Amino acid sequence: MIDFNGVGPQGSVGAGVIPPESMVIVRLHIQMPQQGRTGSAVELTRARNSTMDFLSTELEVVEGSYKGVKIYHRFNVAGASTPGQKKAVDISMKQLCAILESSRDIAPDDASPEATEKRRVNGWADFEGLAFPVKVGCEASNTPKKNDPAHYFVNNTLVKVVTKADGEYVTLRQPPYEIISGYPVPEFPVAGGAPAPAQQSWGAPAPQAAPAQAPAWGAPAQQAQTPPPPPTAAPQPGTNPPAWAQSAPAQQADSLVPF
Repeated sequence: MIDFNGVGPQGSVGAGVIPPESMVIVRLHIQMPQQGRTGSAVELTRARNSTMDFLSTELEVVEGSYKGVKIYHRFNVAGASTPGQKKAVDISMKQLCAILESSRDIAPDDASPEATEKRRVNGWADFEGLAFPVKVGCEASNTPKKNDPAHYFVNNTLVKVVTKADGEYVTLRQPPYEIISGYPVPEFPVAGGAPAPAQQSWGAPAPQAAPAQAPAWGAPAQQAQTPPPPPTAAPQPGTNPPAWAQSAPAQQADSLVPF
């Protein structure tokens, strides 16, 4: 007998595409290469027909109205030979540094011995399981929609890792652990297909005639016309932040692939 009494109501897991310019908390999981595995240690993936090696990751939203949504991101970390590739590696290394700073609760300009030590890792595996806030964007996938072949599916992207240098950092470490923008999810027409329905660019204010969007702070609302100000209340005394919101100590792991 399997007893389902007491399991509670179902939640809303993976609730669609996150609106662009929103900020959510994600947890990083490393995706291993499908072929060429030589052991249990974390290995980089090499792009086909390229010398570039990258860390393939899955960023899963851990709290809020989009809990369960996954963002897939590649950090280019080695094998650069052209100016463009070297720039890509520089961007990725800065993002990875920001992940350490955000998840370990240190400011980017903190040059203290403690902060300096927290920016060091033993290997790529030390990034596994780190949780941190990010700003997301939207881009077209490579696959047209089956129910609307004139448009592509929309995927979320990593725009920026939110650190203590950003004003939203403190807010995101308190309930509801998200800042959802009022911008609509854009549509991307397939080349040569029918034109996309009129959509307001997510980089500009939404038009007045548009339906009510989610407020900039907190979960989506049904009737809100303008976003309320960001919450300023600190967590209530005696309450502990969730495990992912606590400072992550520097990892000490064995048998890891070094930088």
